[in-house]
Amino acid sequence: MNATRLLEFYDQRRDRGEPLVLVTVFATEGSTYSKAGAQMLVDRDGVFRGMLSGGCLEGDLAVRAGQVLDSGKPQVATYDLGQDDDELWGMGVGCDGLMRMVLQPLRPEAGYEPFATIADILRGDTPQELTLQVDADDIGVINLRVQPPPQLLVLGAGLDAEPVVRFAAELGWRCTVADHRPAYLQSGDFSAAVATSCQPVEELAATLELERYDAAIVMSHHLVSDRAYLGQLAATAIPYVGLLGPQHRRERLLAELGDKAAGLEGRLFGPAGLDIGARGPGPIALSIVAQVQKILADR
Repeated sequence: MNATRLLEFYDQRRDRGEPLVLVTVFATEGSTYSKAGAQMLVDRDGVFRGMLSGGCLEGDLAVRAGQVLDSGKPQVATYDLGQDDDELWGMGVGCDGLMRMVLQPLRPEAGYEPFATIADILRGDTPQELTLQVDADDIGVINLRVQPPPQLLVLGAGLDAEPVVRFAAELGWRCTVADHRPAYLQSGDFSAAVATSCQPVEELAATLELERYDAAIVMSHHLVSDRAYLGQLAATAIPYVGLLGPQHRRERLLAELGDKAAGLEGRLFGPAGLDIGARGPGPIALSIVAQVQKILADR
């Protein structure tokens, strides 16, 4: 689920006072595209955001969403894709699992709950447990853990930072780009970032609340700046700190940091990125974002 697009979709319909349907996966068995907790929104016209099945069930869910809006009552849908899916859907889905979902109406007069609360959590920094009240099929309640999308700090606004931000934004991550050089920020295309920040390198920690970030990538291509960035990141608990450049550059920077380098132990990844044979800004950005995804998923 791309939380950014889901929230944009919700904000547009809410601002127009249009009703919506929230679809939540609450149980799965076997191999399924989505797991419990995945969500999508559907409007009156059947337009939706969020993908729960890779496209094979969304059409049926859109029809059910219309029924939920007409009745004003929640509905539970069970899809057993372990059966002959050619006969069921005519699409040859090839999955072998079962998914149970609940569809709930979201109305302006009810404040768009429960999604209004979910949206507040997604816009914040802290995961929260949430209980959905469901008056359908004797379900009663569904317990969810709502996880805000990751926040990524990109330190350096060179041309190779642009694809990093684009790839991360495609995943719904919230990206902030910081650089001490105004011209870099002004000339670069960082429209996919939620924020840009320009300040002297040594004032980074005083300007930004670094503990908010799930990952930071140091890529200013300036040795002194990268050392100052690493020194400030060493004092945080950010679980992923990526450093662009070859191994010998990393070793030099760590040696120059002295005792501060110990604060980066176990979470500094340099050269940043998975070894996928990447060459050039695009493939290198892909390898970095993939590595961040892996580290955050493992966590």
